[in-house]
Amino acid sequence: MNKILYILKLPPPVTGATIMNKYIAESSLLRKNFKVILLGISYKDKIDDIRILSVKKIFTIISTCFKLIYKLIINNPDLIYFQISPHGIAFFRDLTYVLLIKFFNKPIIYHIHGKGIQKFINGSALKKRIYSYVFKNEWLICLANSLTYDINGIFNKEPYIVNNAIPNSLLDIDIKKNNSTLNLLFISNLLLSKGIYAYISSLEILNKLRNNIKFKGLIVGKVVEVTEEMLNEKIYNAGLAGMVEYFGPKYDNEKLNTLIYSDILVYPTYNDAWPLVILEAMQFGLPVIATKEGAIPEIVDDGVTGFLVEKHRPDQIAEKLEILINNSELRKSMGEAGRKKFIEKYTLDVFEKNMLDVFSDVLKRI
Repeated sequence: MNKILYILKLPPPVTGATIMNKYIAESSLLRKNFKVILLGISYKDKIDDIRILSVKKIFTIISTCFKLIYKLIINNPDLIYFQISPHGIAFFRDLTYVLLIKFFNKPIIYHIHGKGIQKFINGSALKKRIYSYVFKNEWLICLANSLTYDINGIFNKEPYIVNNAIPNSLLDIDIKKNNSTLNLLFISNLLLSKGIYAYISSLEILNKLRNNIKFKGLIVGKVVEVTEEMLNEKIYNAGLAGMVEYFGPKYDNEKLNTLIYSDILVYPTYNDAWPLVILEAMQFGLPVIATKEGAIPEIVDDGVTGFLVEKHRPDQIAEKLEILINNSELRKSMGEAGRKKFIEKYTLDVFEKNMLDVFSDVLKRI
């Protein structure tokens, strides 16, 4: 049985990448087919600590290097599976591990869970050479075809494409939405880049221009850049007091219940690769209004499972919200189409099978 060494960032914090890494680490299908050796890493307890270099992080890096050397020598894996950070300080931190792996002459398959490499390189010949060295003679997994542009000029093979996924929490349960006042949901860590203010502005436009439309705005997420005070001030100034409410972060069953009782997901993000929250909404039969960002246009079929809008355009969000609020049949058909697509492409069973195929193919080529 082939041995695969996983080098994975695991929660905390809870991010799309760490969640997917946890799914891979726990996959019974992969463990059934390969001897899995796990090197799990957690650098921080809070998502807002991501860009801060601390003594604790430096100690973690040094400790991880010794653990990695031990596993490379003692376990002698056939393949290294590494969720590498795509850019910034985190990329150069991960470069330390790459150098060790290459010194031991072990093949690597990288999994890139973000984007921004080309922007980070920004014409720098030195950075381009570093990336080319990291990826040379290795394999690489991208989240979507629309994100492969980020490795142009630094990776000379055809990448594997594996879409992210989530567990199917509902199985075959029929979802019925019977809210007299529609619940419009925003769910994300409260980062400015997730478009939280665009969401509130869109509801302000909807409320001012369409006085006859009744709705309830729900905001769910962990405070990061935007505090609860900032959020409540924005809601009050928009004239939405009593109409929009912040519920804090929700996890596990509380999060599932929030999705069950919501009617439309609004996700006006400015910076994303593959947001899992959209898959969660599709699973629960919610039509999705989201921006044309990252792989979102591959996930949301415009006019079929939801609507796509331009970034920084709350007026477009308000327009699409009005259409959905006034058309229950369209909400239902979009929700059903999204649920169907989720079952076909974005369940954890599909993801694990795709990862099994990728690992098997790489090991065969080795």
